[in-house]
Amino acid sequence: MHFLLAIVSLGAPLWFAWLSTKQIGQRFKLAEDYGFKASVAKAYEGYRKEAARIDEKLEARLFESALSRVEEAPLRFVDDPSHGTPWHELADSSDFKEALKNIPEFRDKVFKLVNSTINRSRPSSKGKDEEEAVQQVQ
Repeated sequence: MHFLLAIVSLGAPLWFAWLSTKQIGQRFKLAEDYGFKASVAKAYEGYRKEAARIDEKLEARLFESALSRVEEAPLRFVDDPSHGTPWHELADSSDFKEALKNIPEFRDKVFKLVNSTINRSRPSSKGKDEEEAVQQVQ
């Protein structure tokens, strides 16, 4: 009984810590993306005045270069995916996917668990079409 209470009482703070860490990381990625774009815009404005004085072709080339830098994909789209919960992270891990492929009993237990969770959360008035869709996904 004490062990069960210890697990329940530690679960929420650990989940919150995991979620907070993910959120902080995501905020830093956004700040880096916007900081990079702001520095490109400031640099372009500074160089544009000088380039306009020197040559129009140089100004056009500078504009094209600045546009290509601003259009680049942000780091958050290039990096690893950002999972919403530890369960999503577990399901996306290569070890979990390999276990699903190699251990049929494990795969069956996971599908039964998912089906029972879906059936509990679903109202009983759903049609057969949805049940068939779930079976096709399996």
